[in-house]
Amino acid sequence: MLIEDENNLDVEMSDNELNDEQENSRKSELESMFKDIDHLNEPSCIDNILMSLEEIRDEDHLFMELLVERVSREEITWYQPWYQQSNSLTRPLKCSEKQKNAEPFLTDTISKAESDRIKKNWRKFMKKYKVPDQLISLARWKNKGKSRLPNTPEEQAKRFVVAYLSRGLERTLYQVFRHIVTYYGSPNKGPYTPEEEKIMEVCFEYHPNHAVTLLSSVLKREPRGIYKRLQQQLNVKPDIKKMKWTLPLATKFLKLLLKYTDLPLEKLKNRSIEKSVFVKLAEKFEHNYTHLRLFWYQSLHVQLFVEEHIKLNKLRKRAFKKLRDSSYQVWTDIRWKDFVTQFPEGLTHRFLYIVCRRVVCSIPDYLKLPLQDLTEQALQKIRKTRYRKLRLKRLCLNEDGDLVKISSTDW
Repeated sequence: MLIEDENNLDVEMSDNELNDEQENSRKSELESMFKDIDHLNEPSCIDNILMSLEEIRDEDHLFMELLVERVSREEITWYQPWYQQSNSLTRPLKCSEKQKNAEPFLTDTISKAESDRIKKNWRKFMKKYKVPDQLISLARWKNKGKSRLPNTPEEQAKRFVVAYLSRGLERTLYQVFRHIVTYYGSPNKGPYTPEEEKIMEVCFEYHPNHAVTLLSSVLKREPRGIYKRLQQQLNVKPDIKKMKWTLPLATKFLKLLLKYTDLPLEKLKNRSIEKSVFVKLAEKFEHNYTHLRLFWYQSLHVQLFVEEHIKLNKLRKRAFKKLRDSSYQVWTDIRWKDFVTQFPEGLTHRFLYIVCRRVVCSIPDYLKLPLQDLTEQALQKIRKTRYRKLRLKRLCLNEDGDLVKISSTDW
């Protein structure tokens, strides 16, 4: 039942050199917390971590004071589209259809080109207002103990900076600020180092109720990643069991889906199905609803509604050639829902993403490589693959309402 077996910017140093320098600095900083300490259960361990937290907060506070001093009398003199004139950085913009149509703005994920533009604007801001390269402090800073009204000096300064960084973008201030918080406030990604593991252990022992918040600041990581790592450490396994999708099981799934949606099969094509339907299915299958939803959009929908003969490697080759010639700069720029419209009807964006990702996921740093380089490597891998004739296994309902395979000779 399985479908298949298987804008250059001026900088003082290269991104790789900068990342290496930051990584070494980070490692040294974390190691210093446990210098001359023999056991992690010594109270001095948590004291060192709390001291580091205080230093971070002081650093953020001093940066905000400097920022207020530098821009307190500044006014926005450049052109701002209507969607960048909101006073709120923490709430999505509410607007009428008339406003949207008059001067629309983008609503998808911020692309690499847009992210580079934000970096370029930040470098201009630093040079003009003589502030240090501490955008992380703006991302982390919270106006605790003070009024959060938009007319306070700190909030005005923060809004001015975000407005400056939004110049030249078709984005709301809320979108740009969320990008700053995510990209700069929690810059550390990837596997946890031994030093980070030690800090997590100490924090959960001494401050279990506030450990995640504390760790997020000290480790410069997103809270959700820390929660996930905690689950792994405690051997808490998600409520997931593997399912082998056979034709009878898929038939049961489809019949229930038709029943719960109260729609004929042809009406399910390219239709967005409500979460409540998959929750009902989850009760019948005793399985997580997210995985049942994934099975529908990633597998069964494609096998039912694609009417063309499709060889998977031929599909991949076509996709990577289109991506190579596209305006996307990196893998994360790709808008799969738009991209899939260039392919046979019935294919889903989720299916196309998975089929392509299986080729590139083993390429080092595939998320950051220029897309032209990545697609060339992907095309080379496809040419060398042994299983070139794997086909999409199409399905249909027979007279009894059961799923059966469509033979390739029927095409």
